[in-house]
Amino acid sequence: MELTEVVRLFGEMCALTPEEAEQHRDLCASSMARVETERGFEEGGEEALAAYAAAMACRRFVLRCIACGGTVAIGDPKSGPAGARSAAEALEADYRAAAGRWLRPGSFCFWQLPRPEETPPAESGSGEAPPEAAG
Repeated sequence: MELTEVVRLFGEMCALTPEEAEQHRDLCASSMARVETERGFEEGGEEALAAYAAAMACRRFVLRCIACGGTVAIGDPKSGPAGARSAAEALEADYRAAAGRWLRPGSFCFWQLPRPEETPPAESGSGEAPPEAAG
């Protein structure tokens, strides 16, 4: 994935001139770094990953514009900033789905549970209610 390509795609997605897109190179670089942290082990997918990074930068750009009180024309113009934010989020989600083959699953994690023989036995027979039940 090349930063120059991500900046170019970002500019196209946001309808910016190449000079305007270059001013947001840092935004593209941070989006690219984020995509790298999500990257899986399958080789290839450079174009799809670059497009996903550009779409992520586009969403961040829209959020930045809205936070600064700027006007963003994306999505349904009647919906205002909420519509622009929704359109940018949908754009990012679409490009993430297209790059999904080369990304790790986003909501997957490992959790180590104790084995049943390692779990301490529950205390019983004290006759008192547990503290959360008292009251």
